[in-house]
Amino acid sequence: MINLLPIGKLISLVAVMYAVVTGLILLAIYDKNTSFMTAISTAISGSTLLNFLLLAVFYFGWQVIWKICPALNKILFPNLNGTWDMVIHYEWEGKKGTSNAKAVITQNFLKIGMDVEAEDSDSQTLMAKPKKDAETGRAELYYIFLTTPKDKGGSKSKTTYKGAAILKLNLHCDQKMEGNYFTDRETCGYYELERAKT
Repeated sequence: MINLLPIGKLISLVAVMYAVVTGLILLAIYDKNTSFMTAISTAISGSTLLNFLLLAVFYFGWQVIWKICPALNKILFPNLNGTWDMVIHYEWEGKKGTSNAKAVITQNFLKIGMDVEAEDSDSQTLMAKPKKDAETGRAELYYIFLTTPKDKGGSKSKTTYKGAAILKLNLHCDQKMEGNYFTDRETCGYYELERAKT
């Protein structure tokens, strides 16, 4: 999600925050009775604490912030963490069909990934990138994956293959996503995902 923000401005903001915190700590503790090195050491400790606070927000705290302020789901990007029920509509070697799967999306402020366990294969993320449509602001997930077929004694291909999909959040409900996919073994189809009910 961080790539949805203006990185230059974000880095400038963090740098200014560090400078302000360090300056305020120096101003608060530096006097005739405190050595300059003690003041600097205390200021660096305060900046380190700020660094850990920012890391905690980026990795864990952002979900709490998103719950407190649900408008961030629309302003920045929705929290997709969790298990999703998935229907895979496929077309391969002249055959069409559907397969049921479970997708687990793991997301923090810095990265996002999706693992899929289907009836006859498992997929892992090679790259996933959250995006927002430039015109409408609709949330999208660009997803490149590696699929490993399960060897259950059938005649299906046992070699791994790569694929890509663009999943779009449903216009009316942030609990559903859908989109086309294609793979390098010349299969294509459509994914439908709905957040699993807990």
